[in-house]
Amino acid sequence: MLTNPTLIDTIGANNQSAGASSLSQLGDDYNKFLTLLTAQISNQDPLAPVDSTQFVAQLAQLSQVEQAVQTNTQLEVLNTQVSALMSLGGTDLLGREVSITSNVMDLENGSVNSTYTLGAGAVEVSARITDPLGRVVRTLEGLPNTAGQQIPLDWDGTDDNGTPMLEGTYTVEMIALDASGAQVDNVVSRSAIVEDVRFTSGQILFGLSGGEVVSSVTVQAAS
Repeated sequence: MLTNPTLIDTIGANNQSAGASSLSQLGDDYNKFLTLLTAQISNQDPLAPVDSTQFVAQLAQLSQVEQAVQTNTQLEVLNTQVSALMSLGGTDLLGREVSITSNVMDLENGSVNSTYTLGAGAVEVSARITDPLGRVVRTLEGLPNTAGQQIPLDWDGTDDNGTPMLEGTYTVEMIALDASGAQVDNVVSRSAIVEDVRFTSGQILFGLSGGEVVSSVTVQAAS
Protein backbone atom coordinates (compact mmCIF):
# COMPACT_ATOMS: atom_id res chain seq x y z
CA MET A 1 0.00 0.00 0.00
CA LEU A 2 1.99 2.94 -1.31
CA THR A 3 1.36 6.61 -0.88
CA ASN A 4 1.46 8.73 -4.05
CA PRO A 5 1.38 12.47 -4.77
CA THR A 6 -2.28 12.31 -5.83
CA LEU A 7 -3.23 10.80 -2.49
CA ILE A 8 -1.14 13.38 -0.66
CA ASP A 9 -2.93 16.19 -2.49
CA THR A 10 -6.34 14.63 -1.79
CA ILE A 11 -5.72 14.21 1.92
CA GLY A 12 -4.24 17.68 2.14
CA ALA A 13 -7.29 19.09 0.36
CA ASN A 14 -9.57 17.30 2.82
CA ASN A 15 -7.68 18.76 5.77
CA GLN A 16 -7.80 22.23 4.22
CA SER A 17 -11.52 21.78 3.66
CA ALA A 18 -12.01 20.92 7.33
CA GLY A 19 -9.99 23.98 8.34
CA ALA A 20 -11.92 26.16 5.92
CA SER A 21 -15.17 24.90 7.41
CA SER A 22 -13.99 25.90 10.89
CA LEU A 23 -13.00 29.35 9.62
CA SER A 24 -16.36 29.72 7.90
CA GLN A 25 -18.18 28.92 11.14
CA LEU A 26 -15.96 31.36 13.00
CA GLY A 27 -16.72 34.02 10.37
CA ASP A 28 -20.46 33.51 10.86
CA ASP A 29 -20.05 33.85 14.64
CA TYR A 30 -17.91 36.93 14.11
CA ASN A 31 -20.58 38.60 11.94
CA LYS A 32 -23.30 37.72 14.45
CA PHE A 33 -21.22 39.25 17.21
CA LEU A 34 -20.74 42.46 15.24
CA THR A 35 -24.49 42.62 14.48
CA LEU A 36 -25.34 42.25 18.17
CA LEU A 37 -22.64 44.75 19.10
CA THR A 38 -24.04 47.32 16.65
CA ALA A 39 -27.60 46.76 17.91
CA GLN A 40 -26.53 47.06 21.53
CA ILE A 41 -24.61 50.30 20.92
CA SER A 42 -27.53 51.75 18.92
CA ASN A 43 -30.02 50.97 21.68
CA GLN A 44 -27.93 51.61 24.77
CA ASP A 45 -29.00 54.04 27.44
CA PRO A 46 -27.08 57.30 26.83
CA LEU A 47 -27.02 57.88 30.57
CA ALA A 48 -25.51 54.42 31.27
CA PRO A 49 -23.44 53.39 28.25
CA VAL A 50 -22.00 49.89 27.97
CA ASP A 51 -18.34 49.55 28.90
CA SER A 52 -16.49 49.56 25.58
CA THR A 53 -13.54 47.62 27.01
CA GLN A 54 -15.72 44.51 27.15
CA PHE A 55 -16.34 44.71 23.40
CA VAL A 56 -12.65 45.22 22.68
CA ALA A 57 -11.75 42.20 24.83
CA GLN A 58 -14.27 39.97 23.04
CA LEU A 59 -13.06 41.12 19.61
CA ALA A 60 -9.50 40.28 20.65
CA GLN A 61 -10.58 36.78 21.72
CA LEU A 62 -12.30 36.15 18.39
CA SER A 63 -9.16 37.28 16.58
CA GLN A 64 -7.03 34.84 18.61
CA VAL A 65 -9.41 31.96 17.84
CA GLU A 66 -9.26 32.79 14.12
CA GLN A 67 -5.45 32.70 14.18
CA ALA A 68 -5.51 29.38 16.08
CA VAL A 69 -7.81 27.79 13.49
CA GLN A 70 -5.56 28.95 10.64
CA THR A 71 -2.47 27.59 12.42
CA ASN A 72 -4.17 24.25 13.05
CA THR A 73 -5.11 23.99 9.38
CA GLN A 74 -1.51 24.46 8.30
CA LEU A 75 -0.28 21.92 10.87
CA GLU A 76 -2.76 19.33 9.59
CA VAL A 77 -1.52 19.76 6.04
CA LEU A 78 2.12 19.57 7.19
CA ASN A 79 1.45 16.41 9.19
CA THR A 80 -0.17 14.76 6.17
CA GLN A 81 2.75 15.62 3.92
CA VAL A 82 5.34 14.39 6.43
CA SER A 83 3.43 11.12 6.88
CA ALA A 84 3.31 10.58 3.14
CA LEU A 85 7.03 11.30 2.75
CA MET A 86 7.89 8.84 5.52
CA SER A 87 5.79 6.17 3.81
CA LEU A 88 7.60 6.81 0.54
CA GLY A 89 10.90 6.55 2.41
CA GLY A 90 10.59 2.76 2.69
CA THR A 91 9.69 2.04 -0.93
CA ASP A 92 13.32 1.49 -1.89
CA LEU A 93 13.08 -1.89 -0.12
CA LEU A 94 10.12 -3.12 -2.16
CA GLY A 95 10.88 -6.50 -3.68
CA ARG A 96 14.18 -6.77 -1.84
CA GLU A 97 15.23 -9.38 0.69
CA VAL A 98 15.69 -8.07 4.21
CA SER A 99 16.91 -9.58 7.45
CA ILE A 100 14.52 -8.78 10.28
CA THR A 101 14.17 -9.48 13.97
CA SER A 102 11.31 -11.98 14.14
CA ASN A 103 10.39 -15.27 15.79
CA VAL A 104 8.29 -16.18 12.76
CA MET A 105 9.65 -19.04 10.64
CA ASP A 106 8.72 -19.72 7.03
CA LEU A 107 8.99 -23.46 6.32
CA GLU A 108 9.66 -24.15 2.65
CA ASN A 109 11.13 -27.23 0.99
CA GLY A 110 11.91 -28.76 4.36
CA SER A 111 13.99 -25.89 5.70
CA VAL A 112 13.77 -22.45 7.30
CA ASN A 113 15.94 -19.36 6.88
CA SER A 114 15.96 -18.27 10.53
CA THR A 115 18.98 -17.59 12.72
CA TYR A 116 19.54 -16.77 16.38
CA THR A 117 22.09 -14.68 18.25
CA LEU A 118 22.97 -15.29 21.89
CA GLY A 119 24.24 -13.10 24.67
CA ALA A 120 27.27 -14.15 26.66
CA GLY A 121 27.18 -17.07 29.09
CA ALA A 122 24.72 -19.49 27.51
CA VAL A 123 25.55 -23.12 28.20
CA GLU A 124 22.23 -24.76 27.37
CA VAL A 125 20.28 -23.74 24.26
CA SER A 126 17.04 -25.20 22.92
CA ALA A 127 14.11 -24.15 20.73
CA ARG A 128 10.39 -24.84 20.74
CA ILE A 129 8.66 -24.66 17.37
CA THR A 130 4.93 -23.97 17.32
CA ASP A 131 2.45 -24.44 14.47
CA PRO A 132 -0.29 -21.91 13.51
CA LEU A 133 -2.68 -23.61 15.96
CA GLY A 134 -0.35 -22.96 18.88
CA ARG A 135 0.82 -26.57 19.23
CA VAL A 136 4.48 -27.32 19.95
CA VAL A 137 5.43 -29.64 17.09
CA ARG A 138 9.18 -29.86 17.57
CA THR A 139 11.68 -29.27 20.35
CA LEU A 140 15.32 -28.84 19.37
CA GLU A 141 17.89 -29.35 22.12
CA GLY A 142 21.65 -29.08 22.43
CA LEU A 143 21.89 -26.19 19.96
CA PRO A 144 25.17 -24.26 19.45
CA ASN A 145 25.83 -21.69 22.17
CA THR A 146 28.44 -19.36 20.61
CA ALA A 147 27.75 -15.80 21.77
CA GLY A 148 27.51 -12.78 19.50
CA GLN A 149 27.16 -14.65 16.20
CA GLN A 150 24.20 -15.39 13.95
CA ILE A 151 23.70 -19.14 14.16
CA PRO A 152 21.44 -20.90 11.63
CA LEU A 153 18.41 -22.52 13.23
CA ASP A 154 18.63 -26.03 11.82
CA TRP A 155 15.11 -27.43 11.53
CA ASP A 156 14.34 -29.98 8.85
CA GLY A 157 10.59 -29.40 8.93
CA THR A 158 9.65 -32.56 10.81
CA ASP A 159 7.87 -32.90 14.14
CA ASP A 160 9.15 -34.76 17.20
CA ASN A 161 7.97 -38.05 15.64
CA GLY A 162 9.84 -37.43 12.39
CA THR A 163 6.67 -36.62 10.41
CA PRO A 164 7.12 -33.88 7.79
CA MET A 165 5.10 -30.77 8.60
CA LEU A 166 3.11 -28.76 6.06
CA GLU A 167 4.86 -25.80 4.50
CA GLY A 168 3.87 -22.44 5.95
CA THR A 169 4.42 -20.13 8.88
CA TYR A 170 5.60 -21.34 12.28
CA THR A 171 6.95 -19.56 15.35
CA VAL A 172 9.99 -20.37 17.44
CA GLU A 173 10.83 -19.70 21.08
CA MET A 174 14.50 -19.85 21.99
CA ILE A 175 15.47 -20.95 25.50
CA ALA A 176 19.02 -20.04 26.45
CA LEU A 177 20.24 -20.69 30.01
CA ASP A 178 23.53 -19.98 31.76
CA ALA A 179 25.29 -22.26 34.25
CA SER A 180 22.98 -21.17 37.08
CA GLY A 181 19.84 -21.76 35.02
CA ALA A 182 19.16 -18.07 34.44
CA GLN A 183 17.84 -16.84 31.10
CA VAL A 184 20.36 -15.48 28.60
CA ASP A 185 19.30 -12.79 26.12
CA ASN A 186 18.75 -13.97 22.56
CA VAL A 187 17.44 -12.56 19.28
CA VAL A 188 15.82 -14.55 16.48
CA SER A 189 16.05 -13.25 12.91
CA ARG A 190 14.93 -14.37 9.48
CA SER A 191 15.09 -13.32 5.84
CA ALA A 192 11.98 -12.24 3.92
CA ILE A 193 10.90 -10.30 0.84
CA VAL A 194 9.30 -6.87 1.31
CA GLU A 195 5.98 -6.98 -0.54
CA ASP A 196 4.45 -3.65 0.47
CA VAL A 197 5.09 -0.53 2.55
CA ARG A 198 2.59 1.04 4.92
CA PHE A 199 2.49 4.05 7.21
CA THR A 200 0.46 3.57 10.39
CA SER A 201 0.38 5.37 13.74
CA GLY A 202 3.53 7.33 12.97
CA GLN A 203 5.72 4.46 11.85
CA ILE A 204 6.70 2.68 8.64
CA LEU A 205 5.54 -0.92 8.40
CA PHE A 206 6.65 -3.59 5.92
CA GLY A 207 4.36 -6.33 4.65
CA LEU A 208 6.58 -9.38 4.17
CA SER A 209 6.40 -12.65 2.31
CA GLY A 210 4.56 -15.13 4.51
CA GLY A 211 2.02 -12.51 5.60
CA GLU A 212 3.96 -10.97 8.48
CA VAL A 213 3.83 -7.20 9.01
CA VAL A 214 6.75 -5.68 10.91
CA SER A 215 8.04 -2.25 11.89
CA SER A 216 10.88 -0.82 9.84
CA VAL A 217 13.01 -0.68 13.02
CA THR A 218 13.23 -4.50 12.99
CA VAL A 219 15.13 -4.49 9.69
CA GLN A 220 18.75 -5.41 10.30
CA ALA A 221 20.05 -5.52 6.72
CA ALA A 222 18.88 -5.56 3.10
CA SER A 223 20.23 -7.13 -0.05
